[in-house]
Amino acid sequence: MHRGKTRSKTGCRTCRIRKVKCDEEKNSVQGQDEPQCRRCTSARLRCEWKGGPIPRNSTSASSPSPSGNEKQHHPDGADLSTLVRKRQLAQQAASSSKAALLPSQRLSGANHDQSIQAANSLTLSAFDRDCLSYLQNSTLVILLGKRWPWSIVSYAYNKIAVKEPMVMSMILASTAREIHRSQLYDEETFSSSPSKNDSCELDGRMHYGRALSSLRHALKQDVKSPQKMEAVFITLWLMMDYENRFGSGAAAINIHIRGIETLVHNHIVPLLQGSTASHISSASAITSDEAGTGPQPQTTPQLSIPGAALTRVSKDRGSQDSLEELRCTSVPLFLLWTLYFFTPVALFLEPDTTQFETNIYQFFINAENGNTEHLSLPELYRICRRSPARFWGENYPMSAQLDDIENLSSLTLYHHSHIVQFKITELFKQGVADGVSGAISPYQELIDEINTISLEYDTVLKTAKMFPSCETPGDRRVLETVNWSAITFYSTFVFFHLCFQSILNRHPSTQVDDNLMSLPDAVSQVLELSLKLHRSRPHLMVRITWPLFLAGIATSDQIYQDWVAIRLRELGRFGENFTRISERFDELIRGSSTEPFAYWDIQLEVTGA
Repeated sequence: MHRGKTRSKTGCRTCRIRKVKCDEEKNSVQGQDEPQCRRCTSARLRCEWKGGPIPRNSTSASSPSPSGNEKQHHPDGADLSTLVRKRQLAQQAASSSKAALLPSQRLSGANHDQSIQAANSLTLSAFDRDCLSYLQNSTLVILLGKRWPWSIVSYAYNKIAVKEPMVMSMILASTAREIHRSQLYDEETFSSSPSKNDSCELDGRMHYGRALSSLRHALKQDVKSPQKMEAVFITLWLMMDYENRFGSGAAAINIHIRGIETLVHNHIVPLLQGSTASHISSASAITSDEAGTGPQPQTTPQLSIPGAALTRVSKDRGSQDSLEELRCTSVPLFLLWTLYFFTPVALFLEPDTTQFETNIYQFFINAENGNTEHLSLPELYRICRRSPARFWGENYPMSAQLDDIENLSSLTLYHHSHIVQFKITELFKQGVADGVSGAISPYQELIDEINTISLEYDTVLKTAKMFPSCETPGDRRVLETVNWSAITFYSTFVFFHLCFQSILNRHPSTQVDDNLMSLPDAVSQVLELSLKLHRSRPHLMVRITWPLFLAGIATSDQIYQDWVAIRLRELGRFGENFTRISERFDELIRGSSTEPFAYWDIQLEVTGA
């Protein structure tokens, strides 16, 4: 007997008609009366939750059609099917006249051009317009936290990309490849016939190539003004994210991170710290020869940055005016997310692959050790937290400023968690255990720092445990950020245990405080809060990939391991890198469940995390 697909009973009306499982995310879209689920958004369909009855297949397709006197009629005289159709057309017309542009809606002619912005040198196809409409629901916006329309991605699109073709091309490349990945995921999950969507991938690669060409052209001139620095930095950052999610790994990312390092050392740090001096090591300078060394991925074209293109900041350029102008751009915030990208590194690399060639995080950590030539992380973080109101200017509403204030404590906890995880990684690489001496071990110093953070942000951590859901009145993201940061912080305990437990067990004389949260307790906190976050907004799992990965390999609960495996597998719709992470997790759970710490040690040593 042939079994049909189970009809979703709680999803949107569109998914129920299609007989596919709705993710039920209910993303609010400005100008839309009804929320939008991600499945409909990815498929470029109009998402409906209300409306008429769900169409049913006829139970007797071969039976003759009813005669005229057997038709159902409305009391006013018109037949029922005609009235239902008229009502649906009226609803569609009403919603399209006042709704924000969605991927399923294609406005034609001048009206469409007024709805979509683009750099003047770019001509947008119909699919390009769909990509820009999809942007507000893209993974980029989810990853960077703040919601549309005041997200930093929205700023890059509305304020920078409309003037800089290279930024617009990278936005189109990222969204096109994400739509392609989402469609592939749906086809694999629901065993549907291939949609021949290779054109999406080709469009993404084409726009990526255009962005590279535009960036080369921009770098032939001196990058002097803060505005030009901002456009170049955003383009490089988007390229780094693109290569991470859709490219072939570290070799391609290294090309772009070198460009970011050159901007940081020669321009950004001297201007942000208000110094006229320029600090850069010869190893960090980019030359044409350096950009061409190392294995080159075959999937995407690469960038060769001339060494003379990024001229160092001279005394006459390190003025207070330039300092203030750069602080009023999005560069500091994108720089902070660049640092977060590299902590920890283990997750992004496969064994025996090219490592990331950067010490950009160490550059800022050194400032905390008394190196006044470097911009300190606390100072960079303070600039970042103030920058949204600066780069948006007078248009930045009070509601968005209140959102920044409400989320400040949680974002600061998230920031400290990244710093601690970087220090754990560095200590693990040094292998300090064999030479531990003195009254206070480096392990104890890390434990003291973690416990201090725990006490300082006790209110945030208790709030995460207290609320049964992440849903919050209005469109504020407070509880989401509270849970997101708490999950990241508890994963720091898990990371510490996985890195050092076997070492500490071999060296019982090493003094370590017993007040550190145990591994089972930390894993339990990560998994319970992750489950709560998933129930409220499933797409937010993309923010906690690393904590999920850690908790999944550390837990002994088979049910939770399976749950984590499913969540990581679902993230494959957002990029190829997430699929690689899921595959690594499955291999780890299947292959080394009896010796997780030994395997983890090997992985970190191989990857140079």
